[in-house]
Amino acid sequence: MEMKKLIGNVLLTAGLVAGAITAARIPPMWGGLAVSLAVMGAGIFLRRQGAKEELHRAAQSGTGGVRELERLLSDAIVRIEKIMDAPAEKVTAELTKILEELDEFAEKAQPLRIEGLMTYGTIMSVFSRGERALNRAWSAFADGYESEGRRYLHYGYEDLKETLSAVKALKV
Repeated sequence: MEMKKLIGNVLLTAGLVAGAITAARIPPMWGGLAVSLAVMGAGIFLRRQGAKEELHRAAQSGTGGVRELERLLSDAIVRIEKIMDAPAEKVTAELTKILEELDEFAEKAQPLRIEGLMTYGTIMSVFSRGERALNRAWSAFADGYESEGRRYLHYGYEDLKETLSAVKALKV
């Protein structure tokens, strides 16, 4: 954890404890309570600054961010295209691997918050819809409902393509 976030956590905790102690006294120590709230505010400020700096570093270093997300999505899309008409057992096995790799997406997408919460929210909404569809496809194939599985596989595939388009649009 970065130093600013660590100091922010310590200040936040210290302010919370001090605030509880000063507020619990009868009569409350209003001055102490005000100081503890100021210390908590400083802690929150430092935590947020540290988090922003981490996001910027992650985006600049390539750990996460647009390039990594494009790679993850492109790989998943190509692999799904290969199993569209495959036997159910092969689809289930390959979907298991694809879903495990897509688990990284949300963490690697964190640097996108720099672009704004609306952008991040839009991308994550479409992605999560696609991931849910792929999970439903996996369940349907595993339970023997092949036609339903293929339908949800197609939905998930389309949503991942839409996510990829949205991610690529960030580079423009």
